[in-house]
Amino acid sequence: MVVKSFDNDVVEHRLEVVGVNPIPNQARTMSSRKIMIFWAMASASALTPIVGLELYNMGLPFATIAIIVALLIGIIPAGLVAEMGRQIPVPSLVVSRKTYGFMTSGAYSLVFTFLNLGFFGLNDTVGAAIISGLTHSNIIIWYVVMGVIQVVLVLFGAKWLEYFFRYSAPVLIVSYIILAYFLLTTYTINFSMLMHPIGAFTWGAALNFLLGFSILAWSYKISTQTRFGYPYSEHDSSGKKLKYFISSPVGIMIPVLLMGLIGLVGNSVATGGWNIATLSFPGLHGLFGIVVFIAALGVSLAIIHTNAMNLYPATADLLAALQPAFRKKPNEKLAQPIATILLGAGGIILAIAGILAHIETFIDDLASIIFPFTFILIFDWFVHLRHTTKIGDYYNIPRTVFMNLRIDALIPALIGTIIAMFGIGPYDVIFNYFPQAGCGTLF
Repeated sequence: MVVKSFDNDVVEHRLEVVGVNPIPNQARTMSSRKIMIFWAMASASALTPIVGLELYNMGLPFATIAIIVALLIGIIPAGLVAEMGRQIPVPSLVVSRKTYGFMTSGAYSLVFTFLNLGFFGLNDTVGAAIISGLTHSNIIIWYVVMGVIQVVLVLFGAKWLEYFFRYSAPVLIVSYIILAYFLLTTYTINFSMLMHPIGAFTWGAALNFLLGFSILAWSYKISTQTRFGYPYSEHDSSGKKLKYFISSPVGIMIPVLLMGLIGLVGNSVATGGWNIATLSFPGLHGLFGIVVFIAALGVSLAIIHTNAMNLYPATADLLAALQPAFRKKPNEKLAQPIATILLGAGGIILAIAGILAHIETFIDDLASIIFPFTFILIFDWFVHLRHTTKIGDYYNIPRTVFMNLRIDALIPALIGTIIAMFGIGPYDVIFNYFPQAGCGTLF
């Protein structure tokens, strides 16, 4: 792969070593279709059907509406970050150096690194559970094996990730179709019950989980990938601009809708049935039994898809925070591979520690931090930064305290985070209808 840093050095490597440097124009060749497939595969995890568990009490119609509303809420900020990546080919956490200050942005980068590792651990847990259950082997072994596979894939970078996603997508789709058919034909499903709310629920909590689990949690990462898209031009047709704008958010939410509803149906037939790859296979034998077994193994590809896209931006986040320590070129070439390996090991440790048991708390805390950060960054970029800064400005460490610590951006971000986490006291009733993290962001 050929990469070029902002100082016009060209280096040829098998492993991606571009880190958080700008992507040269000759490497920016990803179409909107490829970007949508990339994000659909990143979102299509074996963990994704847990949306059906979290929305189970809503029933199928209201759960469907909630997912569509979440897309409508998130499509504009997600699309704007996608455009940011095309307009300036660097990760959003590098752009945030101007909004929040160089050192403050570095601190956020470290926080987001660990949030991405949390998602890595969640997905690694589900993938290991599938393989361990099918093979009746020690789950710890699969925590490690699945984690290592994902690390190796990420070491080769965005170009090879896109290849892997593109060519493994049919396998994943066929596997889920087979498992959905198995679910619908093997178990007795009371669809009349699922057409109505099954228990108590609030729209605010449902939307908060959906946004934090999917579209807005991914949003700040989107430019990490769209920076490989064709460069933005004012002369682009409106159709081309629209395709690039919606490709990432639509790609993220399609699997959430389809797999979330499958998870909801699966949860109605068995405890933990949201993960249909781990459902027991009563009476299955012969060729169909073998096909279902293979399909369950094929679903493990979904873990590799999503976790690769958790680990890849986690590496970018860490490098954005630590780039000053890699100023010399020999060190800079090693920074990305070393960071990927260390972070992958950290994600495996979180899986072994049992992070899946804390998923709802983790998602809520993640949303509380990421949403305010992302919205302020988007506003600053489209109102100010894209008109006044050049790429080199994002890589020069400022000498003034003000440009290292932008209080004018940090204070509202912290206020939004506090409201998102702790509410607004007697007025918390509003969060029965609106997502708390989203309200905190807007305030």
